[in-house]
Amino acid sequence: MIDNAEDLKEKALENKAGLKKQFVNIPIGDEEYGFRISGIGAKSVKLEKYVKYDEIFEALEAGNDTGLESIIKQIIEDYEEEDEEE
Repeated sequence: MIDNAEDLKEKALENKAGLKKQFVNIPIGDEEYGFRISGIGAKSVKLEKYVKYDEIFEALEAGNDTGLESIIKQIIEDYEEEDEEE
């Protein structure tokens, strides 16, 4: 069993090619979503999930208002561009 970050990083970097083909299932709301491991770096692991706009509204129309699609829709709706200060 790996019990420290350095050993975990070493194993991840050694197995980078194979790990990038793996999926991670994460429960969000009432659903479970598959995220692909899309990057292995020296400091972190990157997860990737594409959510299509049509899928957002299909999920909401089906009554799933606590899932990933709903969260993404809310982030987009609430986003306001920040003013750049000079």
